[in-house]
Amino acid sequence: MVSTGGKMFEQPIDLTKLPGKDSIFRRKFANGSTLLTYPNPTSPAVYFRGYLPVGSLSDPVGKTGLSNFAAAMLSTGTRQHDFRHLHLAIESCGASVSISSGSLSTVFHGNCLKEDLPLILRLLLEMLSEPAFPPDHFLRVKSQLLTMIKILSQNTQEMSSQVFDRLYYRDHPYSLPSVGYAHTITAITPEDLQAFHETYFGPNGMVFAISGGIEPEQASELFDQIFSTWHPKNQVTQANLPAFQPPSQAMREHVTINGKSQTDLLIGTNAPVTMSQDYQVCSLGNNILGQFGMMGRIGEAVREQSGLAYFAGSSLEAGLGPTCWKVAAGVNPVNLEKTIQKIKDELARYLDEPVKATELDDVKSQALGQLPLSLETNAGIVQLLLSLQRYHLSLDYLRKLPDLLAGITAEDILECSRRYWDLDKLVIASAGRSL
Repeated sequence: MVSTGGKMFEQPIDLTKLPGKDSIFRRKFANGSTLLTYPNPTSPAVYFRGYLPVGSLSDPVGKTGLSNFAAAMLSTGTRQHDFRHLHLAIESCGASVSISSGSLSTVFHGNCLKEDLPLILRLLLEMLSEPAFPPDHFLRVKSQLLTMIKILSQNTQEMSSQVFDRLYYRDHPYSLPSVGYAHTITAITPEDLQAFHETYFGPNGMVFAISGGIEPEQASELFDQIFSTWHPKNQVTQANLPAFQPPSQAMREHVTINGKSQTDLLIGTNAPVTMSQDYQVCSLGNNILGQFGMMGRIGEAVREQSGLAYFAGSSLEAGLGPTCWKVAAGVNPVNLEKTIQKIKDELARYLDEPVKATELDDVKSQALGQLPLSLETNAGIVQLLLSLQRYHLSLDYLRKLPDLLAGITAEDILECSRRYWDLDKLVIASAGRSL
């Protein structure tokens, strides 16, 4: 039995069967890379995911989107395999490999049968370390990126997000879209891609996680055999994120996209450091505010009771560096102002008195119930391994989580939420028909 600060409820989870320091294998290699593995003997397949510490933070001035462009080009051919033969080799064994870029990382993931893992890892190494940047694919990918940017410019959800980031982060790198702008993508040359790769790509700082039907020692030996051949050389370390101060005053902006039947709205504030004590407390609060059931209190008040929005809920972002705590809604343009006021009213209620014991019990039960479900797939296990590494968590984090949740009270949630939500300093962004 576990106490949640209100009633007692049964705890059906055998904590010893959750991943922990006695079952998670972690090893750092001489070239600066780190491997984490967790076995899943019942699975004939293997799933892997990892990242290199280079993203849009390293984009040069005037060439926003370069990191994303480079990541998109990595799968277009290597010095040993052209595009056709590379993908034929991957697809012929029913495997998959994908590479993308974010603000801080270039992320890769894939899956295959255990017996095909040596081949897939060798091909992945080629893609990461020996891209050919073929000219014909350069033009194709550039055209695709420009088309995507044009499509996104007509997407109310995407544009409200970009406006919010620009308002909230101001001169911080997170204010810029990782995909770039049309004029910056147009300015990028094949030489830019090659120079960017030669400067930032290397094994130092790479994190690689594997789960599936392969024993940790075997995975470690295979990884060492293949990736130890990749050396840092002159790999430049990505700069640290600059200091950040949340907005000190309220801000609002609307971007007009005519011809749209829906306006997307974001209302947000500062969020606690990911995986900190405050984050754990506010995460439970956020579930009550705008996640649990039909999108929590926000969804109940704005959508179900008032009929003002097609959807409405809240999210507590996770990531390195500054993040946001947001309320999002999709509304009929004529209901925009009413929706904003309704959300403010619901936020004020949330900050006025502690959540109910029944609400807190429900979200704690949900959080605990999701633990085994999140680990039912190799992909779920791998995501856990990467989070443990990225946020410097104990390998026994999951086993300690029930006690951590049990100790959080309604008063904790109220006090903690008040530290982040200031209704006089809200950032509000929207996109849709003209106001």
